[in-house]
Amino acid sequence: MEDVDLFREKVFSVAEISQLVHDVLEGTFQRVSVQGEITSFKRAASGHSYFSLTERDSRGGTLRLDCAIFKWARLAREVDLKDGKKVVASGKISSWGGSSRYQLIVDSIRESGAGDLLQKLEELKRKLALEGLFEQERKRPLPFMPRRVGVVTSLQGAAVRDIVRTILNLFPARILIRPALVQGRKAACEIVRGIEELNLVPDVDVIIVGRGGGSMEDLWAFNEEELVRAVAASRVPVVSAVGHEVDHLLTDDAADERAATPTAAGQLVVPSLEVLRGDLTAVGERLSGALERAAENAGQRLDQVAARLDSACRRISSEPEHRLQMISTRLHARNPRRMLDEERRRHDQVALRLRTLGTRLFEPARNALESMELRLKPLNPFAPLDRGYALARTADGDVISRFDQVSRGDAIDLMLNKGGLDCVVEGGREKR
Repeated sequence: MEDVDLFREKVFSVAEISQLVHDVLEGTFQRVSVQGEITSFKRAASGHSYFSLTERDSRGGTLRLDCAIFKWARLAREVDLKDGKKVVASGKISSWGGSSRYQLIVDSIRESGAGDLLQKLEELKRKLALEGLFEQERKRPLPFMPRRVGVVTSLQGAAVRDIVRTILNLFPARILIRPALVQGRKAACEIVRGIEELNLVPDVDVIIVGRGGGSMEDLWAFNEEELVRAVAASRVPVVSAVGHEVDHLLTDDAADERAATPTAAGQLVVPSLEVLRGDLTAVGERLSGALERAAENAGQRLDQVAARLDSACRRISSEPEHRLQMISTRLHARNPRRMLDEERRRHDQVALRLRTLGTRLFEPARNALESMELRLKPLNPFAPLDRGYALARTADGDVISRFDQVSRGDAIDLMLNKGGLDCVVEGGREKR
């Protein structure tokens, strides 16, 4: 009781409370064994391995314990770890006060059975496949030039910027964004509502549902049954654009099209304005060639008819002179060279109309596209990298903005304008 009263009365510094937590955790849990399912497994370039042990709680959420196997541990060379394995990992709890986090430093591990998450996923996949939700025959083609593109995603992620920028770089399309959570217990329900609301907008012709990459837990909402059924039941064709190319979710199977990334989704739903210009030019050239060939063929046929008539006229020399004069006048009126000149004039008029129409059609779109590009450039989060800056992230992908977010010995990743660096922290300092 005296210790409790002492803690209640004393005001600690951040360093003091961090050290107390460190001492309690490492002193109490010097050796523990934890059972869970491996997710987010990653073997870093440094040789260390990082993963999480996860399990579902009673409310349907996901609990996670971060784990690490250091390269000098014999275990790092003996085990074959991958996402979905259910294991019992043993080791000591380690914490660092800089970011008030803790992890299990694993020194032994054994497999304990098939992963619950992947097992449930496979069971749901078989169930929905038997109902025909993934059949190719029920998938619909995307519209060639949609009146409006609907997007269901988070406004805070990079995915929405990638989708909008890609679409507007290709074509000045109208875009309607329905914000939604894309991670956590409520994410699937929000995305379902977003799809249903966009289905009620009359001029939305295609819907993109997606988000950027992440761990299995981060992307799990896109494996939820209610969301997969909503994608399959959508009146409007749906493009699933979740994660990176290697990620594959049940919404990918239920959607009308699967895009490997959000950027690829933008390329799928609208045509390229430059390609359309090229097609229009090619059509004009083919039409011009067809007109010239038609005029040339007509001239050749008329020359043949004229020759036959001339031969016939010579054979009928006994006919009156005026009849010969009439035939000569008619032949002159149908002279193939005159016909060819007339066809060329018509071709020139058609070509002029096509050029005028193309200018009127594409000039406003080009202006709108250039305006959109000027407004989007300042929003590029990676622009500072072109000026020599670097983006530092922890091994878990968290952005480092303060020196005290990491500790000595931590592995960090530096993103440069071209490529990146895997680094280990030797020390830190406050801004001087």
